Amino acid sequence: MTHFTQLGLSGSPDKKPETKQEKQLPSISPTKPTLPAVEKKAASKQKTAMLVGSLIATALLGTFVFESGCSKESNQSATIAAPTQTVASQPNLIAPISTSMPTASQPPAKRKSRQRKLSASTYTNPIFGVSFRYPKNGSLKQGDDANLELDGLGSLETNFVQPGGTTISAVELPRKLYTGTNFNAAFFDVSVNPKLTSEQCEQFAFPESTDSATDPVTTTKTKVGATEFRAVEGFAGEESNQADVKYYHVFQNGSCYEFALGLETANESMTDDTKPSAKPPLKTVDRNEVFRRLNWILSTVKIQPITTPEKAPAEVATDQPADATNQAITQAH
Repeated sequence: MTHFTQLGLSGSPDKKPETKQEKQLPSISPTKPTLPAVEKKAASKQKTAMLVGSLIATALLGTFVFESGCSKESNQSATIAAPTQTVASQPNLIAPISTSMPTASQPPAKRKSRQRKLSASTYTNPIFGVSFRYPKNGSLKQGDDANLELDGLGSLETNFVQPGGTTISAVELPRKLYTGTNFNAAFFDVSVNPKLTSEQCEQFAFPESTDSATDPVTTTKTKVGATEFRAVEGFAGEESNQADVKYYHVFQNGSCYEFALGLETANESMTDDTKPSAKPPLKTVDRNEVFRRLNWILSTVKIQPITTPEKAPAEVATDQPADATNQAITQAH
């Protein structure tokens, strides 16, 4: 050990110590070491303690740093995970909206609500008990104005087999509905003939047949709205214009009611060859669409029963003589 080596160096190498001295020295040296040896031993212990303490402090510091780093990483992972969960939940919030939107715009529900109700007016004739509805953008004509004139084809005539018919009203559709087409006019005409029987009301003056016995005019029964009609279709045309008219007859209130639905178109091939036309060619109007509008007016027709006041029989005065000739002769005498 260190203190034994130092004690050995303090003596002389040639001279051996005495026996007494050898007995005394060992007893003194182990129990009471010299001061430098004690200080060195204490310093070595302090160094050892400091080294152990520093190791323990370093271990504790490393543990703290490791735990703090893990806690930060866990916090960061939690913080990053939160937006991930939010982003993942956003499609769930949007999904119900996208799935409900088509349901709200389903054709059966929304299209019915989107369908605009036709803005219409009502015509009523209390004398003949007839009424119908017509579009507000249509032109209503009554009285003499109801006698329509077709361009290039003359006046529109009634289709009764016997005279006595009267046109009471007419409606014309506006031309702006069919701009850019060969549309010229479309009309709904109402006439009444009180001089016909129910059998005569089922007949039409035209189109004429060459032989009524072998080739009679074909008429059809058709129900439009709540009324059943006898119907026939006629055509008329010139080089410039053509007309397609459908006539409907029904017998009520002792009179024959006639409803004429017509379309007049212009002949697009009729152009002046001497003057080049700068206008674009006209499209052919959709006649089915035009007659659909006119048929809607016909479907709203209502004919109410009318009461005509009965004429009271003439009463003969009691004081009046039966023979006026004799009275005159008596007064002359």
